[in-house]
Amino acid sequence: MTTTSIPITRLAKPMAGFLTAAFWLLPPFLVASVLLYPEFLGRHPAIAAANVQTAALSGPAMAAAILALLVISVPALYGLWELKRLFEGYLAGDVFTVGAARRLHRCGFAVLISAAKTAVGGVLLSLAVSIDLPAGHRVLTVGLSSDDVGLLLIGGILLVIARVMEEAARLAEENAAFI
Repeated sequence: MTTTSIPITRLAKPMAGFLTAAFWLLPPFLVASVLLYPEFLGRHPAIAAANVQTAALSGPAMAAAILALLVISVPALYGLWELKRLFEGYLAGDVFTVGAARRLHRCGFAVLISAAKTAVGGVLLSLAVSIDLPAGHRVLTVGLSSDDVGLLLIGGILLVIARVMEEAARLAEENAAFI
């Protein structure tokens, strides 16, 4: 069943554009912010907890930190891509369909994976910025915040809503086949 209403298409076009821009701008923004403002890393919770001075990182440590940040951003990029596809589907009239529900499901999954990024990200970043430190002074941080618990909750809710939408779309398709 494919239905489209004017308000959905009015919202979908700018949202799809915004999500596309966010998807393409996030990686270069991360790289530029670390290169132009190395103190940016010092504000990351994993680095702040380790009390490592990020302003004087060597080239290899800076490159490792940038790589770690890019790896950590993969779930967010995946979620942005799926949200973009969801809103592009809305533009095409793919609103109350199994396909739209599946895209929402993938968005929920990306949010769940994003919650795990803090633990993995803390390990990667702390290892990256402590490359220059002498043996015995290197740090390894692992953490979980209330933000991560919130992301787990939001991701779980999105997965349930997507499952309900998928079942509703299947029932609507089945009912339409009988008529």
